[in-house]
Amino acid sequence: MGAGLWAPSLVQAQGFGVYEQGSCAMARAGAAVADGCGDGSSIYFNPAHVAGTDGFTASFGTTVIDVGGNFTYDPGAQTSATVDEVDLDNDPLPVPHAYLTYGLTEKIGLGLGTYVPYGLETRWPTRLSDETVFDGAFEGFDNQLQAIYVQPTVSYQVTPNLSIGAGPVAVISSVELNQLQDLSPQTVQNPQTGEPVPDPANPGEDLQFSQLGIPFHTAFARSKLDANNEFGLGANFGVSYQVSNRLRLGVRYTTPIKVDYEGDATFEQVPTNLTIPADLTDPQTGGILIPAGTPIDDVLRSQFSSGQLTSQSVETEITFPMQLVAGISVQATEKLMLLADYQFTGWSSFDKLPLEFGQLEDRTRPEDYEDTHGVRVGAEYDLLAPLTVRAGYLFNTAAAPDKSVTPLLPESERNQFTVGFGWRVTDAVAFNVSYQRLQQNDRRGRVRGALPDEDLSTDLNQGLFSFNANLIGATFTLHL
Repeated sequence: MGAGLWAPSLVQAQGFGVYEQGSCAMARAGAAVADGCGDGSSIYFNPAHVAGTDGFTASFGTTVIDVGGNFTYDPGAQTSATVDEVDLDNDPLPVPHAYLTYGLTEKIGLGLGTYVPYGLETRWPTRLSDETVFDGAFEGFDNQLQAIYVQPTVSYQVTPNLSIGAGPVAVISSVELNQLQDLSPQTVQNPQTGEPVPDPANPGEDLQFSQLGIPFHTAFARSKLDANNEFGLGANFGVSYQVSNRLRLGVRYTTPIKVDYEGDATFEQVPTNLTIPADLTDPQTGGILIPAGTPIDDVLRSQFSSGQLTSQSVETEITFPMQLVAGISVQATEKLMLLADYQFTGWSSFDKLPLEFGQLEDRTRPEDYEDTHGVRVGAEYDLLAPLTVRAGYLFNTAAAPDKSVTPLLPESERNQFTVGFGWRVTDAVAFNVSYQRLQQNDRRGRVRGALPDEDLSTDLNQGLFSFNANLIGATFTLHL
């Protein structure tokens, strides 16, 4: 008995990276590598800016992400005549950040930051009606990722114009994937012996439920892959150079970070209420192995109690990709600053995903992701002495190839617009808020995997994914 459990690919995309790690930078559309915000968020955006910190700076905040979206079937692609659109059912998700910096000397700055650059979830319904299962639930219906980065940082001002900074990054990651499992491609097993039932029409082959007339995407189990508090190591580097009083340049490089997951795979039986349509016999002896009318749920039950679908271990690995960001800031006037960043993310390193189960057969899932490019432009204007207003725009390409756009990752090219303000309440207290609108281009995708005799290709795409999000950020900063 096999199962269609795959490790989650939901993390592996530009679209599920969370770049909003400080409300000031978020309001600039994330353009912060050349000029920081002075709130400690440079620990993430460019560690070189921690140099020159005066005293202690402590900040903490969160970005609340409210996601919306749906999948619309092509005409005739959905078997139910009453449902052709399926909506995401996500709750708003808070993503926190916290930073502490300290100016050890005039040239040396120290920092410690914790942030969550990957951490979203996608929730889809399992059923469209009492009679109809949502095909996408076989790809994943409740998927969650959390990757917490902890980064100590040291920054040094090499010359009056040049600063460098770096720090190791420790990643603590948890992931959960829930799927429905399809009965049709599973091997029929004798409930008395646990042995596969031979296919009478093909000597030497095992009988599958599809050959008994069981339709494709007949749910017989819920599977859950769960791995918590797994660990990875990497590093974050930054360089900042002040060309003139008005012009600054910056570069950041974050290494790829591999996390090895050792978790649990569990399975829960889902009633099918189907029966064996005809006697299943032994081709050699002619004896009846499973009589006609036997409930299929009874045939399957032993798999969940003592067979291959008992709780078992599962191992996989996910590599969070490298990032290279280069930017420029221009002090256009005394009150107006303009910024622009280019971001390259090396998603092509995610070409396949291996899985090793305790009992089920090991497998590898091809992903073939592509490197992504992003452009961020922002501006901030000192409207009043204590009040700064900000706005920005960013665009990024998609990482998932056309054949890999699924409910796990309904990703496409994205346009995002940002606004926000910063209020210096006193010399020691500052407050920043921001709003970001994410609007994704509609993209064709699939809600099912390939059958045994099919290739994984765009021929399986049978509808259109739409996706958008509203993000609200707030950060409170103390200068001590």
